[in-house]
Amino acid sequence: MVKPFKIFLLLLSLISIALIPALFFPNDGVKLGIVTLRYPSINQLFGIDTLERKLVLNPEIVLLDKIVDSAINASQAIQLSNTITISDSISLKDSVRLNDTIQSFSADKLKSKINCLEFPDGIHQSLNSFFEALRTKAYNKKQIRVLHYGDSQIEGDRISSYLRSRLQAKFGGGGIGLVHALPQSSQTGYVLQSTSSNWEKTTLAPHDKVLSGINRYGVLGGYSSFASSKNLFSKSTNEAWIEFNRIGGINSSARKFDRIRIFYGFNSKPFMVQLDSDSKTNDAELIPNTNKLSSLSWDISQSTNTFEIKFKGDSSPLIFGISLETEKGIAVDNIPIRGSSGTDFTKTDMVFMSEMLRMLNAKLIILQFGVNVVPNVVENYKYYQNQLYNQVKAIQTALPDASIIIIGVSDVSRKEGLHYNSYPNIEKIRDAQKQAAFKAGVPFWDCYKAMGGKNSMAAWENADPPLASKDFIHFTYRGANLIAEMFYAALISEYEGYLEKRIKPLSKQAVIYIDSAQITKLIK
Repeated sequence: MVKPFKIFLLLLSLISIALIPALFFPNDGVKLGIVTLRYPSINQLFGIDTLERKLVLNPEIVLLDKIVDSAINASQAIQLSNTITISDSISLKDSVRLNDTIQSFSADKLKSKINCLEFPDGIHQSLNSFFEALRTKAYNKKQIRVLHYGDSQIEGDRISSYLRSRLQAKFGGGGIGLVHALPQSSQTGYVLQSTSSNWEKTTLAPHDKVLSGINRYGVLGGYSSFASSKNLFSKSTNEAWIEFNRIGGINSSARKFDRIRIFYGFNSKPFMVQLDSDSKTNDAELIPNTNKLSSLSWDISQSTNTFEIKFKGDSSPLIFGISLETEKGIAVDNIPIRGSSGTDFTKTDMVFMSEMLRMLNAKLIILQFGVNVVPNVVENYKYYQNQLYNQVKAIQTALPDASIIIIGVSDVSRKEGLHYNSYPNIEKIRDAQKQAAFKAGVPFWDCYKAMGGKNSMAAWENADPPLASKDFIHFTYRGANLIAEMFYAALISEYEGYLEKRIKPLSKQAVIYIDSAQITKLIK
């Protein structure tokens, strides 16, 4: 029988053998030809993380975070000329525990701290089409649209929902905009959508592609159709249904839609479609066969919380989207294309895309991609710059009078030893996106910089409560709201500059402040 002290000596010997190399092995490893040998440090062997996570914060982040936590009414917001002073390397967790007073900034101070839109050669004219529609209040005559395209970073209406709320609060409008007939896996928090089981969807996303031979994907980057369904009491029948329920956020503009528009086409045979609510049929129509894009519009009371659209026919039309909206104001569409790098637009029929964009009266198109490029670490991203540039040019050809903004890649972290650090190629991807934007003559908004730059994603994930998820890629809804507010601030700052040049100089004494009650209400 082995004695305990001998077991102890054996364990001690093994630990010593493991520790001795750690004392002398270089941190960067030892290179043997093309191979680098590495050995963990003592801290890594014992699981000690000595890295202090810091985040360079803009005052807006701290201010907004306090607003999220506050329930202060607008009348209680204090307009002060002094600003919050923050150390350049203050930790995020400490920064959100600053005093509870909601402070405002003078116009000059606020504008100097906003992470501004960047323009090619400093020429600020590429948003004039959108800004002129806002200035002339074109939205009071006919709805205008903002299309927000992105990858999985915007799934579930993240970023888009907050941007929509802010724009609709300022310029009017309501509803969540366009959705697929067969809903995304992650839905908005204001309208719950359910369907019969016989719907099928084809999109630009690789996991949704089928060999249909059709490349008319439309504005949503995909279309839906229904197949024959069977039940125990009848023969096969070509019927399908889609049900919508208004949920949550009772005062949110996202719930306040009073019109339903269905975009359909290319049905070889007629079909029936009807709108039901409160167990009654509101309207029903027989739609003739067509080989082009068409739309159908119904009014729906804002007090109707549950309604159903039913389809019946020998063959299904292609449904290119269903819009829950208002006749006037601004609509903001959340259009995530999971797995995309933003280089799929040229795969669709751009003539058809142009037709649908015009039918929707799109005025601003936002492209937010990049996280799917990050895992492919290469030395040069010129190829991506060229691909992205070609996409923007294709959209510009499809709708020359639309304004376009590219939002750059957000920070993405990976585990290195015990730490999560930014991928080494983030800034190269960001720069490729910026160059593509400038070459196409459109503005660029640096999301990576707005977050705080290198290693900011780790700091956002470690925030309390977290601003990013544990995959160190995606924002939480809270973090998405903060990103959306920073982008909105940059957009509106640019719009105010446009008005200033068009109308009259602003008073130097003017003060801009954030309505705390409004933002708290929107986030909740």
